[in-house]
Amino acid sequence: MTDPAKYRRQIEILRHADATSVAEILTRHTIVAGAALLLWISTGQTLMLIWGFGYILFNGIYILVLRAPALPKGRGAYAALFLASMIISIWYAGMNVYLTTLDSRAYEFIGIAGLIGLGLYNLSRHTDLTYLAMWDTLLITFCVIGVVMAFVTKTETQSHQIAIVFAGFGINAYYMMTYLSMMRTRATLRSAQEAEVQSQKMRAVGQLTSGIAHDFNNILTVIRGNLDLASELPDPAERETMLDEARTGCDRAAHLVRQLLAFSRKSQMMRSDIALAPFLEAFALSLRRLLPESVRVVLSGTLPDLSLRADRQLLETALLNCAINARDAMHPEGGILRLSALANPGAREVAILIEDTGPGVPPAMIDRITEPFFTTKPVGEGSGLGLSMVKGFAEQSGGRLELRNRPSRGLQVALILPLV
Repeated sequence: MTDPAKYRRQIEILRHADATSVAEILTRHTIVAGAALLLWISTGQTLMLIWGFGYILFNGIYILVLRAPALPKGRGAYAALFLASMIISIWYAGMNVYLTTLDSRAYEFIGIAGLIGLGLYNLSRHTDLTYLAMWDTLLITFCVIGVVMAFVTKTETQSHQIAIVFAGFGINAYYMMTYLSMMRTRATLRSAQEAEVQSQKMRAVGQLTSGIAHDFNNILTVIRGNLDLASELPDPAERETMLDEARTGCDRAAHLVRQLLAFSRKSQMMRSDIALAPFLEAFALSLRRLLPESVRVVLSGTLPDLSLRADRQLLETALLNCAINARDAMHPEGGILRLSALANPGAREVAILIEDTGPGVPPAMIDRITEPFFTTKPVGEGSGLGLSMVKGFAEQSGGRLELRNRPSRGLQVALILPLV
């Protein structure tokens, strides 16, 4: 890791530790302000007010700097922030140690309680062994030494002094052991999470490979077969026919790649204004030619006279994927595929609806069928990218995809896109 990246990460650790939870920050400042007021009233020392409200002021400025969007993230910025964190923690811990030196059981208790709170806070805010974590552990050690010295000076019996020293350093040792144990546990958990992420990536690669290998093999077989035939045919017209078939196979391969890019939302979209009614009429006509006679395509309702802005080719591909899924759901009996559009001018969007009369989708699966590579078809018969591509296209276009089972029978797919 380069130095700039290292310091950026360390600053993010500071930000995560000190400036993420607004509720925790407000709670901590409220407790400190209340404690400062009560100590000032009971002791009459202005030092208590300076401590409490000084801490709130400095810590508040430090948090605002950490939360600044344009915060520099180099070595100098990290050094300044780390130094500020050290000073603030010393400011807070120093008063608690001071309270244990006073001749009052109440103040001793308040000081020790404050240091226990500091220790618990330090344990909770760190997820890794960083410079800040090491400093916090060292600060607790100094505080324990300070408390031990305060109690030793107030105790005359040597055996009691030895007991105090033993107890203080025992508590500190146990604290450090607990801290290191937590760090090991968190490191183990983080390693397990990273391993799970890697495993998920490998499963996705396996699903991708098994899902599209069949499609690519078919395409490559067509291309190779036609090229082999073209090299053996003496008739130029026949050779040109074979070459055209090979070019078509190349186009199919490019189209499959474009599906993958649309799914991952990395394809270059070529948007244009599309008049909705003529587009759906032409699409319904093409569906009637493409789908078998057992599937009756119906263009229902009055189409709204509106225009949307999208990539025409990807829109056609997305709707065709929905239609093919509907055809497969109604196989082999066939049924009705209903195509319609429902405008929502108030939200400036239109829903293109494709409904079938198939069996629908089991409720437990309806949220999964848009996942990449998820398919109910046998291995080799579907890539599992159809509805994933449709969802990716919809979201890349500024819309969304919604699926619901119809009350009567079948599935309704709503491709919702923004209007011009």
